[in-house]
Amino acid sequence: MNESIKLILNRQSVRSYEAKPVAPEDVEIILECGKYAATAMGLQPWHFTVVRSREKLDKITAENKRIILKDGGQVDERYDNFRGAPMAILISGETDTPSAQADCAIATENMALAANALGIASLFIGSFAPAFSGENKDEFLKEFGIPQGFQPYYALSLGYRKGELEERKPRRENLVNYVD
Repeated sequence: MNESIKLILNRQSVRSYEAKPVAPEDVEIILECGKYAATAMGLQPWHFTVVRSREKLDKITAENKRIILKDGGQVDERYDNFRGAPMAILISGETDTPSAQADCAIATENMALAANALGIASLFIGSFAPAFSGENKDEFLKEFGIPQGFQPYYALSLGYRKGELEERKPRRENLVNYVD
């Protein structure tokens, strides 16, 4: 089987990481793959924020936990948007570009596949975003250097897997039909 196809079929989301940092040169390769993602009309309506501080990631998680509890939800004491990863990349899109959210999703997936090719585990995350749209959004947008006119849509946690991968769920049936 083609190596690219194997890479796609074998990529898994990882939810438990070692504290070991990811090498800066690997992060740069991952970012470059994000920059070269497909994008509507070549607009590239994204901005990448590399967060290497566990303290900063914990701040996002704490804000999201506060929002969930304020809204009457429940949160496990082990709640962590980034699942213990030593770093993450926040992927923000231009709010006035209609294709931005889809383009950012494509860039995030490119980076996840690049990480997998480098032996780096990842998790594609959307649950971190409330911290950047809630009542303290201006503080968070400023602290994380999100440019004006951009909104964080996705995050990609990065690190080295702790433990074994879980067995993959079987793929659902009847997801494809053909029309001639």
